[in-house]
Amino acid sequence: MHIAIFVENRNAIALTGRLIAAERPEAPDFSVLTADVEGDVAAWVAAEGQARLPHTTVRNLFEVGEPVGDREFADELERRIVEFAEKENVDRLVLFNDQSRRGRLVARALNRRLPVVLVQDGHLDFHYKRHAGSQRDQNWYYGASGPSAVCVWGPATSNHLRFRSSSEAGDVVITGALGHSDDLDLVNAARAQSFRPSRTAGEPLRIVVLDQSLSDQGKLTARDHREVLTEMLAALAPYGTIDVKPHPSSRDSHLEWLQTLPDVTVRGADVLVDAAGLRPYDLAVTFFSTTYLQTLRAGTPLVLYNPERLNIVFPVIQHAMLRNVGSIGALTDVALQLKTSATFAGNAHGEPLDHFLSFGDGVADNILDVITGARVPREPSPAPVERATSSPVSAPATLAERALADVRDRVTRPHSLAVLGDDFSYATGVAVPVLTYTQSLLARSPVAVHYFDIQAFSTVGDVLAALRDMEVVLVNSLAFFWRSPIANAVVRALVESGVRVAVYVHETQWVMDYEARIRGDRHTDMLELLPLVQLLCVSKAQADLFRILGARDPMIVYNTVPRDPERRRAREGVSSESRIVMVGSVQDRKGVDLFSRVAERARALGLPWRFTWIGQRTRRLGESTLVSDAVEWLGPLPRRRVRRELAESDVFFLSSVDDPMPLSVIEAVQQRLRVVTYERVGSHEVLAGVSGYRSFGEYTPDAAFAALQAVLCEPISEDGFREVEDLFDIPAFTERMSTALSLPRSADAGRSNGGLYDERLAARAEQRLDFRVAEFKELYDSGRHDDALRVGNTVLLDRSPMDVLLGMADILAQEGELTEARRLLTVAALNAGDRAKAWLTIGRLARGLGPGGKALSTIAAYEALRINPSARTAWALSRSALGARIRRRPDRGRRKP
Repeated sequence: MHIAIFVENRNAIALTGRLIAAERPEAPDFSVLTADVEGDVAAWVAAEGQARLPHTTVRNLFEVGEPVGDREFADELERRIVEFAEKENVDRLVLFNDQSRRGRLVARALNRRLPVVLVQDGHLDFHYKRHAGSQRDQNWYYGASGPSAVCVWGPATSNHLRFRSSSEAGDVVITGALGHSDDLDLVNAARAQSFRPSRTAGEPLRIVVLDQSLSDQGKLTARDHREVLTEMLAALAPYGTIDVKPHPSSRDSHLEWLQTLPDVTVRGADVLVDAAGLRPYDLAVTFFSTTYLQTLRAGTPLVLYNPERLNIVFPVIQHAMLRNVGSIGALTDVALQLKTSATFAGNAHGEPLDHFLSFGDGVADNILDVITGARVPREPSPAPVERATSSPVSAPATLAERALADVRDRVTRPHSLAVLGDDFSYATGVAVPVLTYTQSLLARSPVAVHYFDIQAFSTVGDVLAALRDMEVVLVNSLAFFWRSPIANAVVRALVESGVRVAVYVHETQWVMDYEARIRGDRHTDMLELLPLVQLLCVSKAQADLFRILGARDPMIVYNTVPRDPERRRAREGVSSESRIVMVGSVQDRKGVDLFSRVAERARALGLPWRFTWIGQRTRRLGESTLVSDAVEWLGPLPRRRVRRELAESDVFFLSSVDDPMPLSVIEAVQQRLRVVTYERVGSHEVLAGVSGYRSFGEYTPDAAFAALQAVLCEPISEDGFREVEDLFDIPAFTERMSTALSLPRSADAGRSNGGLYDERLAARAEQRLDFRVAEFKELYDSGRHDDALRVGNTVLLDRSPMDVLLGMADILAQEGELTEARRLLTVAALNAGDRAKAWLTIGRLARGLGPGGKALSTIAAYEALRINPSARTAWALSRSALGARIRRRPDRGRRKP
């Protein structure tokens, strides 16, 4: 098979190199093409090709300098690419962008003649503040040329291509990203839940601004681009040194202008910015860019700055190392905090990185499978247009079908889901099923998903404002109610306002009893809410437990696990030295004592059994708990390593005394290990009677030992294990969850979604808050205080701009809300830093707020004097705050001898 790959930039050459390097039994032939008469693109790809494609020549379909006008170039490119395909017997064409000037022409010329496959080469999922067709950029129309197939990075892009319009984008396949999805460094960085600074507080920051070709791409005028960049650099200058890295495609005129900027170092546009190059910096700033993957690898925090004039908005990714801001004030707040306290305020809410990037091995093979299996050409789709509110594909043939269609048309399913919780990490099993579900949901259904961390909110009103556009709220785990002081009130308020609330329960009887002892009031309040919400359970026994506690009709949805790349099956036969493994945290509830005593028994009997425990040691071990040296305690391991250890074992021995539906048993079933559990755990419900599984009815070492002996002597039932595996498979779990939540299922995905796309891609309140600071100032200055408070409350959900804090404190003080005014001024004081003007305003406003306000006014006076001892207003404030006349000290330098 002959595969032609059309390239337009350095990144495309790098991706091409990975595709060509993939080892396959029948390696295809490759040709690499470009089209350039001006010389820049040809030079870039030729230089990169020499470095990355040593055995392949990049062929330019034109001669550099060839006298071809723009209209001639379009006609000639189409003619020459068709001529090349026919002459060289090209079977498939690969494109990385079908909406660029050249890519659009190539796709148009060939997509009727042979299969054209589009491969995603960068981040494509963006929001837009304005939605007229002329105001969107080429990212929105990606895949609109009618390719045979599109290989995308993750569920979010799949969702966009499938549900953007009434036209199709060919087969959309989630393959992962070349060079990213299979990078362990990036996987580890994506899973990191905290920011670890490499600097000490107070030191000047080392800042790199990653410029983009905003004017060249038509996203801003050249003048606006320069004004935005100048304003950004001036705002960051007080916090450290600044390097500017121009985009490689920047025009010479822009590069020359950058050289005129004062107090910045301009790096070469051609210099590759990778993780190693970013690691020396304390802070990176850009507009919207795939560079965020490199900053994550480098451990360098990144601010994605979206000025008001820029229509395209980078989505909010929930990560400790990423922060979206939309104003200079927010940008300087982040820089000030990083400099003064060495802490970085990452996005507390948003979407997980896994929505945009699926992780796994074999990405190049996946893409080549799509390329070689691409379907025959078809008529290209029309340009994308928003879906109409009602657009049936065809009239049903029978009365029954028409009646069903009429009912479906009258039923409106929700298209937005908020996931509330207090832990969305992969470190524990609590978040894994819901994270896996929303990835699958995005890829299959037209639903917008947003995650919210309850710990980032301080009041019930803040949460309700953030969730005001959400149609369905899914609370993940009862820990949500126990860990947050406002959680119970939030759920009650949501229910009373008519929002559909479901709670996905993972907890056991043991955990419920434990939390009831230490969090009595919160636990009691949570129990009162059980009849008011829809409970989703992982096992029948768990559902029975919550029925007794007052829940109404809990649904059993079970759970699921991610499709890990390491899922090698265990050996069919039992090894001579049987290996028995357990995965879970080392604590009493997981059965450490039982596991240890069974291991001791086997050693005493001289049996060649090896016992291994994988998991983090905790403090929840009693004094009498046996931790035997007959067990190999491996500690916590990465998921891939856990999968490998399971493949090298014979029996998975779940020693837990109480576990509703352990994920580790599902993984053991997937890898075909024999399984032994206590009869009262949820796994018994689905595995009982299947050969290769045994349970013990009495929680004693003798009973567990007997179950291990029995399971080692029987074969695994492939049919029985496959049936259990299918129950917990991701598509099946997704269908159950979506049905329980009344969300559109994959079977409904082809129907019209009533203009969802504009709604989903609108810049959410979370992203637009920064733009509303100016609106607040206008309302405050004009005396429209009620409106100013409404806007200000929205802004303060996300961050604490000084102007909004001070303005709202003034309004609240005038209305007699002295306590709330003092609270806002205290927050302002914590963020004031070395801004003398802010301290002066804090001191002035605090004077009339009672004793607490007077104390704050005194502090503000001293701070204002410290920062600017010569300011008259600072001295006036000091005299007012201290209630006495303060004389200026004479200048010692001028004192006469």
